Amino acid sequence: MSEKPGRVWLVDLDGVVWLSGQPLPGATEAVGRLRSAGRRVLFVTNNAGPTIDALLGRLGRAGIDAAAGDLVTAAMAAAGLVQAGEKVFMIGEGGLEEALLAAGAVLCGPEEASTVVVGWDSNFDFRTIASASSAIRLGARFVATNEDPTHPSPFGILPGTGSLVAAIATAAHAEPVVAGKPHEALVTLVQARLDPGEAIEAVVGDRPSTDGSLAKALSVPFGLVVSDATKLEGVAGDAAYAFGPGTLMDVVCEAIG
Repeated sequence: MSEKPGRVWLVDLDGVVWLSGQPLPGATEAVGRLRSAGRRVLFVTNNAGPTIDALLGRLGRAGIDAAAGDLVTAAMAAAGLVQAGEKVFMIGEGGLEEALLAAGAVLCGPEEASTVVVGWDSNFDFRTIASASSAIRLGARFVATNEDPTHPSPFGILPGTGSLVAAIATAAHAEPVVAGKPHEALVTLVQARLDPGEAIEAVVGDRPSTDGSLAKALSVPFGLVVSDATKLEGVAGDAAYAFGPGTLMDVVCEAIG
């Protein structure tokens, strides 16, 4: 792949740049190599939990300079599906709350909600399922930040947001509109972040089902980074990779030399 100005790489965070906030070997250098080769890097994550400041702090501690405009999250994509003044029952943490409030949503209890938005919530329990599914059955719109079934961590694979969404969907007998990778809301958000003359050159991530499918939706090559999440779902399927599998540095070296 030759060096071209105005080329943008979409790079996942969890399992690619870091694992539970701890930088992965070579990831910082790989981002630096992309930038030195004239590529702009957008960090695109399905993790809707952390706030923008928290994500920027993690990047900074990893030695990666970034601004808020370099981040695209599933929380932002979900918030893009909500109108200002819309009453939302939110299941999630600080990042999703931040994005919904920025979009003008009015956060409320399940009885008042016209929309239920589900993201990652470490306090998720039976009462959460009951409240959300009841609101949905009564007519509230059902929005999910993402459908990733698992989440890589230093302690192995943990349940992901998709596991929480599936529990509510089962109880509500309803399917959500999914905002994050590889779905339309996030694709639209990514395209809106491009400056005039810029084009997406590649997508890098550890899940063929989400990152690879995002690359397919954008008609660009996919670089596969291997994490525990990748090992679980395998590397076969519709979303074939062009670079990798390996680490972020392996993918970058293979793609741009």
